[in-house]
Amino acid sequence: MISARAILEQLVAIPSVSNQTNRPLIEAIQKILEPLGWHHRLFPYNDAAGIEKLNLIVSSQPPQQGSEDQTIEAELAIVCHTDTVPFNTASWPHATQLREQDGMLHGCGSCDVKGFLACILAAVSELDATHLHHPLCLVFTADEEIGCRGARFLVEQKALHTRYAIVGEPTSLTPAHAGKGYCLASIHVKGSAAHSAYPDAGRSAIFAAARLLREIELISQELIQDRNDAFSPPWTTINVGEIHGGTAKNIVPADCSFLLEWRPIPGQPTDLVLNRLRSIIERLSSEEGPNKLEAEIEVLRLEQGFDTNPTSPVVRAVQLPSSARARAHTIAFGTEAPWLARMGAEAVVIGPGSMLTAHSPRECIPLTELEECVQLLRTAIHQLCN
Repeated sequence: MISARAILEQLVAIPSVSNQTNRPLIEAIQKILEPLGWHHRLFPYNDAAGIEKLNLIVSSQPPQQGSEDQTIEAELAIVCHTDTVPFNTASWPHATQLREQDGMLHGCGSCDVKGFLACILAAVSELDATHLHHPLCLVFTADEEIGCRGARFLVEQKALHTRYAIVGEPTSLTPAHAGKGYCLASIHVKGSAAHSAYPDAGRSAIFAAARLLREIELISQELIQDRNDAFSPPWTTINVGEIHGGTAKNIVPADCSFLLEWRPIPGQPTDLVLNRLRSIIERLSSEEGPNKLEAEIEVLRLEQGFDTNPTSPVVRAVQLPSSARARAHTIAFGTEAPWLARMGAEAVVIGPGSMLTAHSPRECIPLTELEECVQLLRTAIHQLCN
């Protein structure tokens, strides 16, 4: 049996940043799994930059004759993305070298989520797939870090239907049975340029954007009333993370744009904030004079959350009864679980490591959690597929 640590060392050594093809990592996964007799099916696409991306579904059961384009059916899918965020070699020269220090394994992707990926491969390394009573699928996706595009592609292709799904993300091995959605829009506010000594000759896009931002802040305060106390914070949050505008200190700005993000609680329409924003823009644009607003909205993402009953068999299968981590909780960060829910799954999110170290040179994973996760996955496969 190959150890999860040894596999992780191989995986970290293969850069798989989202702006690159993930083919080398997919081929490394296939090389490990092919001797085990699993059945592989690739779902390739080219991203907006024309770069090849691969989704891989590996099944314990052979496809039915003539079913090359048919939906793959599974009782359980274990899902893991293959991409990482970019890393700066100047500040992180050893990003692709797995290093151990004080019981922690350091390296880019070690916790998000190549550690979980290594656990999957180690967990099935001695599994005789022919002895499973119910089909198991291993799903390896592209481009999770830039909008779950690989999982979205699988949904569009109707590639998979599964009853249960275990989605890998760093949760310190505490199962997450529910998660907020993720929505993003770009707002472009238009004005009219003029010399700043004569502001009445123009119309400031930045001042107009400021009025709109104040209205958005009021929306965020209203959303506090709609609560789901399973989450922290227990309401839909709003954030404006970027804003750009103007050309020079002495020019009335003709343009201002900002990115608006909101994370809806499960059950709340993903377009609730969007519809309120549209109503506000319509009201402000009907005003005459200098306060008239001209703005356009470009919707970038509208993704709902997921909410699996905490008593679901898939949640129970990954709980550790003897651990303080046994009780399932919720998460506020985005995952591929909502896309698995669209494939029919009752989904749970779990994995070794903490998101608090991810996306930074501090990224690491406890060696003990890596080993514990392998056993956890073996137990879940046994409970749900036998």
